[in-house]
Amino acid sequence: MIEIAPGNPDSAEPWRNLLPVVELLLAHGNRYVPGREGFIEDPHGGAECDLELPLDFDLLAAEVTFPDTVDARPEGDGILDRGTWCLISGPGERASRIVMPKRID
Repeated sequence: MIEIAPGNPDSAEPWRNLLPVVELLLAHGNRYVPGREGFIEDPHGGAECDLELPLDFDLLAAEVTFPDTVDARPEGDGILDRGTWCLISGPGERASRIVMPKRID
């Protein structure tokens, strides 16, 4: 079982605690979104790791223990460390952020 610790927001690599999760998902067939390998820092202080395929939450439930500061729920297709604002995102999580412009008649 992989035990994930809470992230350290003062670290130069605040996503370091989530790397075993990414490595596990990659080892089981997921892939980085081309051109976005690893965690990409966000100008607002967080970081995001974009994976091409939906996150395998059955695998994660069997192999990983998350701290209370990490939201890892299948309905969002993302894993967010609320302490560092570092995110592992599947395509469902990214699609949920798309905002369609309102039609003006």
